[in-house]
Amino acid sequence: MSLFKRLSATLSARVDELVGEIENHDAVVEAGIRDARRAYATAKVRLERLKHDGERLRERLDARRTDADTWRRRAAGSDHETRGLECLRRAKRAAAEADALAETLSRHDATCRRLDADVDGLRRQVETLEHRRRLMRSRAASADAAARLADLDGAPALNLDDTFERWEIRIAEREVSAVRIDDADDSFAAAFDADEERAALQAELALLKAEQNPEQNPERNPEENDHAR
Repeated sequence: MSLFKRLSATLSARVDELVGEIENHDAVVEAGIRDARRAYATAKVRLERLKHDGERLRERLDARRTDADTWRRRAAGSDHETRGLECLRRAKRAAAEADALAETLSRHDATCRRLDADVDGLRRQVETLEHRRRLMRSRAASADAAARLADLDGAPALNLDDTFERWEIRIAEREVSAVRIDDADDSFAAAFDADEERAALQAELALLKAEQNPEQNPERNPEENDHAR
């Protein structure tokens, strides 16, 4: 059974157990997502360590193969049979170690590929869980809002139309009380204001007529009138 399947089964069992005991589904899902993140992080760290081990295995394999080539070259170039046989013996030993390391590395790479697939599956599982949680939270928020509005519409004690009307009346009362009414019905002062305004208008009208008809302006100098003629 792969690591991904084992972790998935464990998470499913844990979530099913919590759902039976807790009614807060958001909290249950949050706990499950935390477990999934922890499992993903743990598997990712182990994969990185395994990859480092593979790099060291490759370095050892390359070193053994280099040793085998070196001892073969020395065996071929040796002038003494004893030394040549020893060089060849060491070359064979290095080659055998290289073959063993190559086989170990092959199994190691296969394990890395499986774990890499498991880690990627855990990553996608975490992303899926987080996406589903966001969707469920949005749906829950919409459902709660709709339920609250339905409760408000169906509750006689919370008639919003009456509430808005009382609110509007209160605002209107404050607006009226804020208006200053100083001498609004002072007819005596109003008569003076009207007379003064009429006199000012009459004076302005007379001046306008005088400018239009200078011959009829009695205040002008007679010499100015003769010159005008």
